[in-house]
Amino acid sequence: MPWKKLPSCILLLLALAYPVQSKLSSQKDSFQEDLLISPLKDGKLLAHFQFTTLVDAGGLDEKDGRYAHYGLFPKSIGQIIDHHRVQELHLTFTQGRWQYEDWGYPVAQSAGTGVELWAWMKLDDSIESNWRSLTNTLSGLFCASLNFIDGTLTSQPELSFRPEGAKNSYNHDERMREGAEVRYGILPHENVCTENLTPWIKLLPCKSKAGIATLLNAHKLYDTNYHSMAIHIRPVCQDANCTSQSLELVQTVTSVLDPVRESGRRDWSFSSLFGREIQSACPVSDRSAVTVLLPSEQHEYQLTPSYDTIIERTAAQVERPIAVYNLSQHTEPLNLQMTWNEGEFSYPLQTSKPRVYAHKYMTGYGHERGGVTVNIFNNMNESQDISYFDSVPWFLKLYLHTLEVSVLGKDHIDQNDIVQDLYYQPAVDRSRPQVLEMKLRLPPDSVTAVSIEFDKVFLKYTEHRPDANRGFDVGPAVITTLLPAGDDNLASTVLELVTNRDTPTRQNIKVYTEILLASLPTPDFSMPYNVITLTCTVIALFFGSIFNLLIRGFSVTEDEVDEKKHENKDEISNSS
Repeated sequence: MPWKKLPSCILLLLALAYPVQSKLSSQKDSFQEDLLISPLKDGKLLAHFQFTTLVDAGGLDEKDGRYAHYGLFPKSIGQIIDHHRVQELHLTFTQGRWQYEDWGYPVAQSAGTGVELWAWMKLDDSIESNWRSLTNTLSGLFCASLNFIDGTLTSQPELSFRPEGAKNSYNHDERMREGAEVRYGILPHENVCTENLTPWIKLLPCKSKAGIATLLNAHKLYDTNYHSMAIHIRPVCQDANCTSQSLELVQTVTSVLDPVRESGRRDWSFSSLFGREIQSACPVSDRSAVTVLLPSEQHEYQLTPSYDTIIERTAAQVERPIAVYNLSQHTEPLNLQMTWNEGEFSYPLQTSKPRVYAHKYMTGYGHERGGVTVNIFNNMNESQDISYFDSVPWFLKLYLHTLEVSVLGKDHIDQNDIVQDLYYQPAVDRSRPQVLEMKLRLPPDSVTAVSIEFDKVFLKYTEHRPDANRGFDVGPAVITTLLPAGDDNLASTVLELVTNRDTPTRQNIKVYTEILLASLPTPDFSMPYNVITLTCTVIALFFGSIFNLLIRGFSVTEDEVDEKKHENKDEISNSS
C-alpha cells in the first residue's frame, strides 16, 4: 500500500513511534554501556553500572548556542543545561556510607550520604536565580527534595570541587576560573527510593528494556549495603589538542551486594544478585560490555560462561586478570555465575588500609557548646597534599580562633608547616552556612587532627522539624587529593582501561567522612499542650459558669406543696 494513501492519523502514529533523527544527531551522538563486577576483600561484591552518552559540540545552534538536534542525548537534560547556563553538573543520590577501609576507593567519584549537587555555572547577574531554578527543576525531574537546597544549604567552595571537564581542567593552584562559579549543596537526611531511579532510567536510550540496564531491579539494588546513583555532565576533548569538544553525560549506579548474607558463601549469579538476566545489548550502543575483575591466583573459583576476552597483565599496574564479555557477540541471554571452591566464607582480618581516608566525630557534651574533630590518615611513606572542605550549618556557630591542626603523636611538627592555605566564610543567620577550607600537607605515615569548637544556637520553635528530638544532620567533610594507581583504586583503573580511555598517572580522589547528628536545645513541645489544656479547663469552669448565670432567665414559681394546700382550702370553702 503506498504511503500517500495511508490516513494522516496512521502516518502521525508511525512518526511518533519511529522518530526520524537528523543526520547530524545520528552521526554525532554515541552511547556506551558498561558493567564492572569486582569481588571485595570482605566477601562482598561491587557492581558498577556506567552509561556514557556523547554529543558533538558541533551540533550547537550558531544563533543561541543551544542544541538544535537531540538523538541519543536526553532532551530534558540538554534543555536544563542550556536554560540555566550550566557548564558542568554533578548530582548523586546515595544511601549508606562507602567503607574506605574495607573496600578501597569507589569506581566513580564517591559522594556523601543523601543527595549532593554541585555545578559550575556561567558567571552573570542571574547566577543565584539560575541556581535556585536549577535545584527546583532537578527536584521535579527526579522526584527528590532538591528544592530544599536554599541559601542556608548552599555554599561556594574556593579550594575544592574543581572543574573536571575539558573546558575547565583541574588546576590544583587556581582558586576560581574566570567566567564561571561553582555552587554546592547537600541534603544529608534525604532518602533514596524507586521514585528517583525511575526517571533516571528514562534518560537512557533503551530505558530498561534492553542492554545492561535490564539488571537495574529496584527491589535488589535498594536491599544492599551501599548504593549510589549519579549523573555527571561535563565537556570533554575529542583530540589531544582539544580543538573540538563533546558534551559527555555519564550515568552511574554503584552498589555493594552481599551474597554471603543469604547463603554463607561467595557464590553469585545475575539471577541471585539482580533477579534478572541480560537478554541482549542495547541496539543503539556502540559498546556494550560486562567486565569482571577476577581474584588473585591463590583463590580457586569458576566463572561461567566462558569470557570473550581475558587481559592478564597491563601497564597500568593492574596485576589481576580481567575477563570481558562483549554483549553484541552473545545471541542468548547472559547469566554470569561465579562459584568458589570453599565452604562457608570466613571474614579475613583487614591488614591493608587505603592510602588516605578520614573520620569525623563530635566532641563536648551538653546542649550549649561542643566541637567537631576530623582525623585524616595518611598511610603513605611520603607527604601528601590534600584539600579539606567542610560546610557547617549556620545554627552551629564556629569559633575560628579555636581551630587547631595537629599531628597526633608528633608534637614537634608546627601547624604552619601543615596548613598551606586557609579560606573561611562566616555564617549569616538563616541565610548562609559557614565554609571552612584548607590546603593541608599531610606528613608521611601520620594522623592529622582538625578540630574546632562551636556554640549551639537557640532556634525558634517554628524552625524545628516534626521530629525535633532526633536532631539535625550535619554534612560530611570532603577530602580531595591526587593519588597514583594502586590497589585501593584498582577498580577505577580497570574501568578506564577496558573502556579504551587514557589511564591517567594520577587520579582525583574524593573521600567523604561520616555525617553527624547535632542535638540542639529543644523546647518542651508538650508545654503548649499543657497550657491549652489548663486554659480550656479554666474557661470551662469559670467562664462557663459566669456566662451561664448572665444569660439565664429567673422567674418566681410556687412550690407544688403550696399549690396543693391552696387547692384543699378552696375545696373546703366550696363544700361549706
